[in-house]
Amino acid sequence: MSVSEQEADLTSIIDEDSPAITGVDADIERAWVKRAQAGEMAAYEWLMNRYRDQAVRLAAHVLRRTADAEDLVQEAFLRAFAQIGEFRGEAAFYTWLYRIVYRLCLNRIRTADWKNERDIVPDDWLEQYSTSSESEQSENRLLIEVLLDRLTPPLRAALVLREIEGLDYEEIAAALNVPVGTVRSRLNAARSQFRTLWLRAMEE
Repeated sequence: MSVSEQEADLTSIIDEDSPAITGVDADIERAWVKRAQAGEMAAYEWLMNRYRDQAVRLAAHVLRRTADAEDLVQEAFLRAFAQIGEFRGEAAFYTWLYRIVYRLCLNRIRTADWKNERDIVPDDWLEQYSTSSESEQSENRLLIEVLLDRLTPPLRAALVLREIEGLDYEEIAAALNVPVGTVRSRLNAARSQFRTLWLRAMEE
């Protein structure tokens, strides 16, 4: 693949106007949240089954450790369910959950014994590459992992929430507890840094 083709693929991955992933109907979600607030176990299970994989994906990208992401998301759900009576529905449940996950990730990263390990890139990213062999896909996966690891956790989280999870700017702002303007700035910086790192890697 030529450098220009790879640049086009990369642009499609981090394009500002990439379509958001359609979520569950808001009315259905609200109904399940109310049932969870009433202490119904089936509602807890529904919410966990609906959002667990997305939460793990976010945590894995921020933490850069798949195993730690699984444990952290379990903790996030426990906290969410313990505090669900305080949830007022001002944002979607998954936005509220992502905020809990993100805060726990940052707390984990701040611990003294933290070490980065690169071991997670979603297959969705690789599907957008027009590679002709498994070996090329493996190389792309490794390169994406390395480049993502060079972004700071706030930039990486914003990029993942937008490009992988499909959240809009307002949802990302709520999840990360920052103004929408900060979200835009972080996404611009993340996209710019990622493009620069990618093109530099292609030239080497």
